[in-house]
Amino acid sequence: MMMMKNTVHRICAVTCALASLVLLAAAPAAYAADAPVTSPTTPARPAKAGPKQAARPLADRLQAICSSADFNHDGNVSLDEFHQDIVQSWHSLGPDAQGYVHLAQLSQVPRIGKGALRRLAAADKDADGKLSFSEVVQARMAFFEAADGNQDDLLSLQECIAYERQRRSQPQ
Repeated sequence: MMMMKNTVHRICAVTCALASLVLLAAAPAAYAADAPVTSPTTPARPAKAGPKQAARPLADRLQAICSSADFNHDGNVSLDEFHQDIVQSWHSLGPDAQGYVHLAQLSQVPRIGKGALRRLAAADKDADGKLSFSEVVQARMAFFEAADGNQDDLLSLQECIAYERQRRSQPQ
């Protein structure tokens, strides 16, 4: 059973990679963002005029992220939902005809905050200034695996909050 489960996970990851590439605008959003959360299912909010808005609390941002990826609205993000969110997020980033998203162009997109840009840049493992779908999938899946504390292939809001708090408390 475990071997079958691992095989299904690999097939699902490969299928996503072959699906021709998010998050978080949502893909980056699946990580706690330093800016308002947007995703393919949550439209970007227009910037308000006036003094800079205070950042939303971590739990609120993660709640918005989890809700946008919880397609069946059961309160958890399953591995399948997470894969769907990765694909939707990738397409929302606007890959070019060769299948890459250029980091320099993303810095011009107002709905992508500095924190999301840092995470996207960290996903650029070959440091070529552009992201492939494979790089995004690997980064997002590393998050899922690390945040899924009980290893049940479901991410709860509580698991995401605990993981983000732990990650933020570690020296960088």
